[in-house]
Amino acid sequence: MTCTADDACLSLQPPLLEVVDLAFTYVGQKQPTLKGVHLTLQAGELVALAGATGSGKSTLLNCLTGIAPEHTGGNLSGQVVYRGCEISHWSIRQRSQAMGVMLQNVETQLFTDQVWDEVVFGLENWNLPPGEIQALAQAALDEFNLAAQQTWRIGQLSAGQKQRLLLACLLTRHQEILILDEPFAYLDAAGVSLLLDLLQQRVRQGQAILLIEHRLELLRTLCDRAYRIDDGQISPWTLSEQKQAHPALKEADAMETSSPAHAFTARVESNLILQTHDLSWGGYPAFPDLRIHPQEVVLLKGDNGCGKTTLLKLLSGLLKPTTGQLDLLAHDVTRWSVVKIAPLVGFVLQNPNHQLFADSVQSEVMQPSVSPDQAEALLVQMNLKHCADKHPHALSQGQKRRLALAAVLARQPRICLLDEIMVGQDPTSLSLMLQTLKTFTDRGGTLIFTSHDPGVAKVLTPRVISLR
Repeated sequence: MTCTADDACLSLQPPLLEVVDLAFTYVGQKQPTLKGVHLTLQAGELVALAGATGSGKSTLLNCLTGIAPEHTGGNLSGQVVYRGCEISHWSIRQRSQAMGVMLQNVETQLFTDQVWDEVVFGLENWNLPPGEIQALAQAALDEFNLAAQQTWRIGQLSAGQKQRLLLACLLTRHQEILILDEPFAYLDAAGVSLLLDLLQQRVRQGQAILLIEHRLELLRTLCDRAYRIDDGQISPWTLSEQKQAHPALKEADAMETSSPAHAFTARVESNLILQTHDLSWGGYPAFPDLRIHPQEVVLLKGDNGCGKTTLLKLLSGLLKPTTGQLDLLAHDVTRWSVVKIAPLVGFVLQNPNHQLFADSVQSEVMQPSVSPDQAEALLVQMNLKHCADKHPHALSQGQKRRLALAAVLARQPRICLLDEIMVGQDPTSLSLMLQTLKTFTDRGGTLIFTSHDPGVAKVLTPRVISLR
């Protein structure tokens, strides 16, 4: 049966959403990314979707919402059924009446310049009365702890704050179905707790939620059912099949018996590799002074918006400080250009799309002074060898982050800065990343990173520097 968004058939009973024998193949690809997918979603339940990076989870989301093939191109077959009506011919706009969607890269869903305008924008597109828009927007900002930032430019927000903002926009609209792709990725502990509570409320109110997530330990008490994608096919799965709450905890437990946190202090050199004094930017208070030795592993910890990314940008030379001094290897580099600092300091950004420029995965790592053997070894370590001929922007977000890390490590910097790059990784991929970083520090490298995932910190056993 086919119908339009206004037809009376929308009143049919559950399943609210049903996917029947869906298959999808991208343009230029011989093999389908998805094949024979069957999935149901009932009102008032939360369904988790798991799978390795690049397995097709986000592609399935795009097929449900109409992004694929309308914007991506490709060949789609099978049925997407909403309330008994086949909706494969519906536009993205029509589907948005029923589905609220959060994509993995939040920056692709933010359209205005100011926080308040962003929340209001979606409500205005729904033609709500002005008074109702004002009330809903203010309530959303209060709920997500963004009221103090409502006059800010969106570019001033941290990644976690952008994620909160997008969730605030999304949850004002109360569509029957919520589809969320890695919604916990950049949230601090308070943000995670808030979102978990909100998801519970929405399920009790009858909304259906389909949630893509790698940190499945967060969903154990909420999830009604789970699916797993493997080799383009989907099958029912139970969270108890996941061996551990975090993929690397077994390795961490083994390390703790012989290498407790801060054990590096016994083997580092006495000279400092990095030192800061009274470093500040943009009129904000100065950051804590840093004194970091070779081979140290340092975690910058703090709530969303506390300045972690800003500090990393200052250390890399991407930003120039308003006050203070930055020393690298006993040289004052405060006014050095980012190009001059780059051979010493490698920086992997939160959004990998901002630093992938080559026309293939292989070329991204095969830079001047990098031997073919080095490049191949890094691709193998990052589980990207099979993608060597692909364009970097054809990869999943998790694969892009691993590629950005490989490209930075290929230059063999003395210091590596990582800004929340462990998000979006399946257990195997995350373990590969963490082992590669341990190898980097064992060979003399210094690591400074941010992460809200306590499991990552437990594996890397860093010295923690708190920012407020």
